[in-house]
Amino acid sequence: MDSLYLIFSAIFFLICVISGQPIEIPFNQNYDIAWGGNHVAILDQGRQIQIRIDQNSGGGFKSKLAYGSGYFRMNLKIPKNSKGIITAFYLTSQTLENQGINHDELDFEFLGNNGPPYILSTNVFAQDSGGREQQFKLWFDPTSDFHQYAILWNENHIVFYVDKIPIRVFKNHKKIGARYPTLPMNIRTSLWNGTSWLGPVDWSKGPFLADYRGFKVHGCTYDYSITTKCYASRYAWNAWKVEPHEEKSYENVRNNYLVFDYCKADLAHRFEECQIVE
Repeated sequence: MDSLYLIFSAIFFLICVISGQPIEIPFNQNYDIAWGGNHVAILDQGRQIQIRIDQNSGGGFKSKLAYGSGYFRMNLKIPKNSKGIITAFYLTSQTLENQGINHDELDFEFLGNNGPPYILSTNVFAQDSGGREQQFKLWFDPTSDFHQYAILWNENHIVFYVDKIPIRVFKNHKKIGARYPTLPMNIRTSLWNGTSWLGPVDWSKGPFLADYRGFKVHGCTYDYSITTKCYASRYAWNAWKVEPHEEKSYENVRNNYLVFDYCKADLAHRFEECQIVE
């Protein structure tokens, strides 16, 4: 009976992955505490993680597996009155400095302040040092309740979503020499002191707490020992894109809430994709 159950479970897992259905996996099974030790608390039988930052440390967790494509989402509530603190949910590859390879990374970073407005920064690294920031003032209070943040990554484009609304599309323009993330990446979160970037933290208002929920996995796991074809058409998300019914919401966010775009900044000439008029 046990072996039969395992067979059916494996078949169900495979069907979910190929069809694009998210898979609910217990936190301890798919994630490890990456740093911070007792500053990362596992709550509600693993359904919620709370990260605390004080003057001693922050914390973070990461997925045990790396992925080569997928749709990655997390429900998140950021700390109140957290000027100087950065709350992050992101994908990142291993930095292989000894092989001359820099890393890939796709970021959601909340630039801690005592808003409103609350500023959400997105960034893309492509075997380099990034610099492709787009920042948005949020139309809601991210400290008062959970909201969903998601990243779609396939061969054609990367799409950042907030509460299922697309806010940014980064297209694959490798044909004209633009860089594009292709390295396998792990899911990571962190709560850290951004004083050097955002100014001093008022620790009298701490400790500061960030809460994470929704640990569903929706991607192609990468096997470093073989060539994993994570852009294969059998994975449903590799055909996903911003749909026509989402275009209006996307344009509304771009027109009303985008406050910084690297392609309109002084160093835009460094990025080939910024030279394209779309």
